Amino acid sequence: MEELKYQKEIFFFDMDGLLFDTETLYYQTRQRILNKYGYSYTKKDHTIYIGKGFDDTICRIQKLVKDEVFGRMIFNESMKLFQKEIESQNFSLKKGARRFLTVLNENGKSCYLTSSSSKKIIVQVLQKAQIKEFFSGIISGEEVARNKPAPDIYLRALSIAQTSKEKSLVFEDAKSGVAAATQADVDVIMIPDWLPSDRQDDDKAMVVLSDLNEAAKIFQ
Repeated sequence: MEELKYQKEIFFFDMDGLLFDTETLYYQTRQRILNKYGYSYTKKDHTIYIGKGFDDTICRIQKLVKDEVFGRMIFNESMKLFQKEIESQNFSLKKGARRFLTVLNENGKSCYLTSSSSKKIIVQVLQKAQIKEFFSGIISGEEVARNKPAPDIYLRALSIAQTSKEKSLVFEDAKSGVAAATQADVDVIMIPDWLPSDRQDDDKAMVVLSDLNEAAKIFQ
């Protein structure tokens, strides 16, 4: 792994579940609104929504409630609650996140945020956590035709960063993100959040780490 320190110049980071514990916040706020209208929503239910973007989430909620208009209303209501929690800063950075970003910046590496979330939420979260200055750019799920696990977001990120696949490295926590990076032919390191890695993840990722402190040790 030592060669990564010198080979990789551009770093692409997922946000929810990788840099922040916001995946838990998505679950809690969505559960609260669905429960309010009499629908069950468990942690197991939430796992199929992870890392696939808002269009996928809206579609799944609409199917759950069997009504397109009502489903979108539930999504919008849950997002308002989510944003209220973000404004109140009811979330935290994941273990090692600030340290790793600091290490990369001090070593002249460029970092980009590549998230399926909307640009508005990404900026809001980064500003609240006071880490926006670590990133050279932001690529959101709104900017691509297909969200993760399709490779679109990483192909766009390569173009925006004006870099090659060989010089780039992705950090992801979810299976859909690992699949997206793999399909874009960009090396990926996985740091699982909600679900542990399986053999398929192990085969696709260069390595699976427990947290971002481990990643910092590789590049310090």
